Amino acid sequence: MNTKNFKHTHWQIAPENVEHIQGEDDLHQCIRNILSTRKGSDILRPDFGSDHFDYIDQPYDIAVPNMVREIFVAIDNWEKRVVVQEVKISGIAPHFEFQIEWCVREDVEKQIYNTEIVNG
Repeated sequence: MNTKNFKHTHWQIAPENVEHIQGEDDLHQCIRNILSTRKGSDILRPDFGSDHFDYIDQPYDIAVPNMVREIFVAIDNWEKRVVVQEVKISGIAPHFEFQIEWCVREDVEKQIYNTEIVNG
């Protein structure tokens, strides 16, 4: 891999047909990885991931606030480069969609990004 082409300090190997991803795309991918991993499923990091999956089949008024909390906690624990501003949940169980608004910690302008995740 040619590392001379990296223009950002945030980068990772891309999962699909691209040599690498960098910048805010790297942060989007990290958030997706965290929220796509059920806690306990990564053998080497049993605390990695999110417990929001535990609430997917609960009644809406129980599921939504608990999933929002678990998403905030998971991203705060596992992606120290971002600060979550807001989590919006739409859809019905078990096909929820999440919109996570976040900004980069070091970013002076505090530009807010939006990562969408479709569950199901």
